[in-house]
Amino acid sequence: MSEHSMCKKILLSGQAGFRVHYCETHRTVELEIGAMSLRLDEDALEMMSESLTESVSKLHALQATKGSFEAFMRQLKNA
Repeated sequence: MSEHSMCKKILLSGQAGFRVHYCETHRTVELEIGAMSLRLDEDALEMMSESLTESVSKLHALQATKGSFEAFMRQLKNA
């Protein structure tokens, strides 16, 4: 297919300042984050999704651990 073919975009997801489009013509995904746009192929999107999911999970664990540690330190001070 020619690189100059017209894109046939489908909106997959959209929120304030963040949208995800899929181009059926080029089989690419376009992330719009504010004024920035990032175009990925399907495999790269899958890898990015897995990486972001892992990062969010680790961030939640870190925050929970930090909160538990701070609560423990408060208990020691009050004892």
